[in-house]
Amino acid sequence: MEYVTPEQQRLNMPLASPGRRYLCQMIDLIITWVIFLLVLSLFNLVGASRDHTDLVSISVAAIYLVFSDSLPRGQSLGKVILGMSVIDKDSGNYCSIWQSFVRNVMNPIIGPIDAIFILSRKRQRIGDLTANTIVIRR
Repeated sequence: MEYVTPEQQRLNMPLASPGRRYLCQMIDLIITWVIFLLVLSLFNLVGASRDHTDLVSISVAAIYLVFSDSLPRGQSLGKVILGMSVIDKDSGNYCSIWQSFVRNVMNPIIGPIDAIFILSRKRQRIGDLTANTIVIRR
């Protein structure tokens, strides 16, 4: 995809393939489960209340899942492993915290439907369209 910066510099950034994006999503889900289990184990180890342990573990894992694309260079850990970044479609800046929230918050609900949109020409899921982001290969 060709992109023109605000300074009128033309950049050519290849979009991430659907297969790479699906694989990245699987990696990030595994990482989310690992985070959940680590926090759960840590709280169980110190003898925290089961009610609080579950709530905190789920919350920490959900925070990673929703905000991970706003980590440095617009990369969740899965994207680091597979060499991808989330960027703003118009400015080319890396994904902001707000954009990461917008593009990921509905994923658990509309995930299967959303996954179909990756097959479009611009390879944008509903979350990407809403947050005005694209996923590129690095």
